[in-house]
Amino acid sequence: MVRCFLAINLSESVKKRLQALQQELAKAGADVRWVRPEGIHLTLKFLGNIPEEKIEPIAKAAQEVVAKFRPFCLRVKGLGTFPSGRKPRVIWAGLEGDLKPLLQLQKELEDSLTKLGFEPESRSFVPHLTLGRVKSNRRVEKLRQLLAEQNNRVGEGWEEIRVETLILYKSTLKPSGAVYTPLKIIPFGRPSHK
Repeated sequence: MVRCFLAINLSESVKKRLQALQQELAKAGADVRWVRPEGIHLTLKFLGNIPEEKIEPIAKAAQEVVAKFRPFCLRVKGLGTFPSGRKPRVIWAGLEGDLKPLLQLQKELEDSLTKLGFEPESRSFVPHLTLGRVKSNRRVEKLRQLLAEQNNRVGEGWEEIRVETLILYKSTLKPSGAVYTPLKIIPFGRPSHK
């Protein structure tokens, strides 16, 4: 069995900016397990543990969907938490830009993979980049304060995220955190006009 997901990768420049942001938020001293910067990505569909023989059909289904899309751009904008600001469990950076094609891509992937036997997501898709997971309430108030202070600055002057490929990743859980290995890199079908 292989633990897999479909995601959009980020440029090194954006990952460095997110790392600097994580370091800023870590000053709160809250009990947060931060996502390693190289592991930050935009998940479109988490597939869970799947038999290896399902990798090819998944890649083929994803390829058929992605072929219909041309590259688009996103930008990091703002910060948020799941489930709510009062009791944060997940800290994330938001996205703006070409959200319409992104949401369409995610919906079509969801529909296509449902035909392969994957359960559709029960929650609606909220595009975000997970930065960390809150482990306890220690210094959560200070963390919330820092999130509010940083919120409007996040994304200002950062480079755009050019979305040109979808990646089928394998996720290996290790004590130091998950390690993500690309299994298939699926390029978008139509070139952009830019």
